[in-house]
Amino acid sequence: MVRIAHISDSHLGSSLFQLSERREDARKCLKKAVDMAMQHSPDILVHTGDLFHSPLPQNEDMIFVIELFKSLKDKVRLIVLDGNHDLPYNYRYAYSPLRGLETMELIVSTGSEPYKTFTESFDGKKVEIHLVSWTTSHQLEHFLNSAKPVEKNALFFAHDIHIPKENLPVYFQYYGCGHKHNFWLDEEYDIGRPGSTCIVNWHREMGGRKKLIVVDIDNSDKNEYTLQTLNDVREFKFVTGLDITGMGAAEVNTMLKSSLGKLSPKKKKPIIIVQVNGLIDNETERGIERANLLEYGEKKLDPLFLHIEPNWSSVGARPIELSEPLDVETSILEYMEQTKDKRAAQVKMMMPRFFGGAD
Repeated sequence: MVRIAHISDSHLGSSLFQLSERREDARKCLKKAVDMAMQHSPDILVHTGDLFHSPLPQNEDMIFVIELFKSLKDKVRLIVLDGNHDLPYNYRYAYSPLRGLETMELIVSTGSEPYKTFTESFDGKKVEIHLVSWTTSHQLEHFLNSAKPVEKNALFFAHDIHIPKENLPVYFQYYGCGHKHNFWLDEEYDIGRPGSTCIVNWHREMGGRKKLIVVDIDNSDKNEYTLQTLNDVREFKFVTGLDITGMGAAEVNTMLKSSLGKLSPKKKKPIIIVQVNGLIDNETERGIERANLLEYGEKKLDPLFLHIEPNWSSVGARPIELSEPLDVETSILEYMEQTKDKRAAQVKMMMPRFFGGAD
């Protein structure tokens, strides 16, 4: 049996909401994922790309990686692919930061080319491994279609596999990929994506999952999978499902304050994201007291960061239909009714004083 532990997309150097604390969080998340993987005593530990958030990582991130990977050198075969964030994005820089890690013989990657294949033995069993770093869709399809494994135990890893699972060649026992940051596993087709080791882009990852994938392969036709949840080291509170359609400003403010008041973080300095949907008018939008709501949430919850996402749409002036435009009294009442003015009943009672009738 050969055991593979699969992680991906650590994005060292990323700083969600420009928070410097998230840089340290990303390092802690990678260390946590690696420690969890090593508890399963894998023969191969593969990271399918975007180890760094930039092809020019800062010194503290590179030093952290070197020290972490040195601790694994004699314990596991470590494979790391280039993701789209690891590769230089202009002509001034020729090399991915992974080239230095390869030169130090800390990892196996694809070198200066997007594709590499090699064979190694684990407990006397030969395993043929095919690696594809971030590349064009055309090249990925070419590598897949031209790869003809010689060994029965064959693995295929790429930063992203966009090809429909039904069209993948059947002679690889496991396909591993990354890039999309959320967990997915299809045991029938033996293709897995662990998700990122930390929360990088909350818009893409909210509601998703992240898992360490451990794969046991042997000469049978069925892999055995072990999954372990990867939680970010920072507590995130996502408040969703808030719809303010048709509400007035006071009602919106009350609802948002109530939603914040119901939160009860379990760890210090959480990140809290409140997503607010709906369709409101300009007057309501102007009356939403975001500054006061943020101040209330910060005092009550002591977050590292509190964000109210204005995912609502605001409509301008609504058309008013007047049945008798020259009749002032009727027009005022119709206007107040159509704009849902809460003082309409009161004004209606006062109308006779201004337009004749009762004293």
